[in-house]
Amino acid sequence: MTLQTIWSAQADRILSVGVWLGPEHRNWALTKDQALTAFDSLCDANFIVLGGDVLNGPEESYSHTYDNWHFEPVPSLEGNPVSLSALAAKAYVRNYPRGDVYFVIVPIAALSPFPTRDLGA
Repeated sequence: MTLQTIWSAQADRILSVGVWLGPEHRNWALTKDQALTAFDSLCDANFIVLGGDVLNGPEESYSHTYDNWHFEPVPSLEGNPVSLSALAAKAYVRNYPRGDVYFVIVPIAALSPFPTRDLGA
C-alpha cells in the first residue's frame, strides 16, 4: 500500500519514523526522542514547525490530551523562522511533564531558504 503524500515527500520521510495514525488523522505520532530528532531534520530540510499536538499512547488509542503548541512564523531579528520554530518545538517537547505521550508535528516548507544556526543539544 502506498501512502498519499501528507506534507511533502521529504517531510513525510522524516515524520514516518512514528506511528501512522491512519486515514482519519493523516499524520504520524512520534515519541519524544523521535520528535526531537525530527525537529533537527525538518530544520535541516528548511521546514518551519508550525506546532503540534500531544497524544496519549497506544494504550489509550492515541487519544488527544488537548495539549498543543504553535509557532507564528514572523520576521525576526533574533533568527530565522526555521530554526526559531525548531527551538520552540524542542523546548515544548523537552519540558512536557509526561513521558508516556506521543507528538504530532505540523511542518510547512519555508518559502525561501534560511541559513540555519546551531540549535543546541
